[in-house]
Amino acid sequence: MKKEEKKEVVSKSSSVNDRKRADYIAENKKKKKEKKKRENIFKVIKRYFVGVGKEIKRIRWTSGSELVKYSIASVILILFFGLYFYGINWIALLVRSLTK
Repeated sequence: MKKEEKKEVVSKSSSVNDRKRADYIAENKKKKKEKKKRENIFKVIKRYFVGVGKEIKRIRWTSGSELVKYSIASVILILFFGLYFYGINWIALLVRSLTK
């Protein structure tokens, strides 16, 4: 009997969830219909640029000293890997010329 009672409880809760889901879907459809009304293009553009302005204010810009530090680190890494691959290429050419 307990298994049957559990099934009834599950079926009751699922029907409640189904009703809630149907209500939620109906509300969303109403909202979409309301949104389909054409908005003034200039208001849309203004809202976009206001949002962009807010996002730019949130950006944490690097300071001058950080910028110099990261630039130097980048140049050093580029030079290191450039020389590394040049050396590997030179060794490969040397081995190739010795095998001929």
